[in-house]
Amino acid sequence: MLEGNIGYINITSFDSECAKEFKTIYENLTKANITSLIIDLRNNGGGIVSEALDIADYILEKNQVILVTKDKDGKEEIEKSTKNPIINLPIVVLTNGNSASASEILVGALKDNNKATIVGEKTFGKGVIQELFTLSDGSGLKVTVEEYYTPNKNKINGIGITPDIEVASSEDIVVEIEQDKQLQEAIKILKNK
Repeated sequence: MLEGNIGYINITSFDSECAKEFKTIYENLTKANITSLIIDLRNNGGGIVSEALDIADYILEKNQVILVTKDKDGKEEIEKSTKNPIINLPIVVLTNGNSASASEILVGALKDNNKATIVGEKTFGKGVIQELFTLSDGSGLKVTVEEYYTPNKNKINGIGITPDIEVASSEDIVVEIEQDKQLQEAIKILKNK
């Protein structure tokens, strides 16, 4: 909980049960009467895509596009939200150059559907889905099988997602809340909503 009844959730990676933990933390923050939310995806290199999709599903309206994937033949699959949103607050998402993969899926879904203001630095630009095949000698082969795009069909791979408001990071070291320029910008935005 930050000043001004702003809830803050830092997602370091999209591990198993991440979406469930996110929901529990959000529900606890609502008991403390938050009026807005900051989701910090800085330095989140990704993880399990379905976890990011589930979090997007908590925020987007039912049937909004979360993700578009294309295979090598250009065949598209569109992933849409399946539930009514449980989060109906102003949201700011923090990003930097280490926000990648599943983080970019969540950022793209929220940005393209106008559900959050993105603050920070351009994301990494890892927009591919890979499968790992185990070979008979025990070694593995990672093959890119699909590329994913934001709901507005913006390419992510090799490009990244530009935030709505660009703010350079304070430094590479951990800083106090007061010196975190990106976080301070997010707080300022939400106080004015």
